[in-house]
Amino acid sequence: MGIAALNSQKVRKPSFFRSIRFWIVVLVIGWILTDSNPKDTAGFLFMWTLPAFFLLLTAYVSYTHKRANASTIDLLNVNNNGLWSHEFQGSKMTIDTNRELLTLEANKRKKAYKFSDVKGWRYHLANGGEIVALDMVGMLGSKGHNNLTRLKNFENSGFFIQVRDIECPEWQIKFHPRKGRFHHERGIRDTEMQLKQWCEIFDQTLIKCTATQ
Repeated sequence: MGIAALNSQKVRKPSFFRSIRFWIVVLVIGWILTDSNPKDTAGFLFMWTLPAFFLLLTAYVSYTHKRANASTIDLLNVNNNGLWSHEFQGSKMTIDTNRELLTLEANKRKKAYKFSDVKGWRYHLANGGEIVALDMVGMLGSKGHNNLTRLKNFENSGFFIQVRDIECPEWQIKFHPRKGRFHHERGIRDTEMQLKQWCEIFDQTLIKCTATQ
């Protein structure tokens, strides 16, 4: 296989305490406590409260995005063991070329299918539909709309697998960018590359195995 050399793909787990903004807040508080006049300490700490709050808030938002970036688990034919798996947010798919089985998990449902019962696969990446506002009132009104639109785009995106199963004829496996945010160009490109990679993995595993039968 052209992709047999791929191994497990890991993203370094983020830590909130490695944030530069977090340490700026800590260092400034330390400086106020150690170097300022005791009479002025309370006033300096009070003035630093608001900037510190925004720094910590933006640091936490950045941390949550990085944590999401690192939450995908892909194990791609590690040591040529014949297993290919992708897992994100409770959805998972595992190709077992040794037993010629595809195991799918989503929405607390789990089933295994023979390769011959897999009818097809595709991916869909929804994006767009957001509102751009230039005035303060418009910006406040568009925020809720844009957040809802981004959530819908994410929920409608993923890798879709059609199987011979009356109860569940199509499965959706979730994907998330390893770099950038889902609704930004960098994140969209990264997610699409992952989805195309898995289309190629399915092409080279399921089709090859069924063709030799």
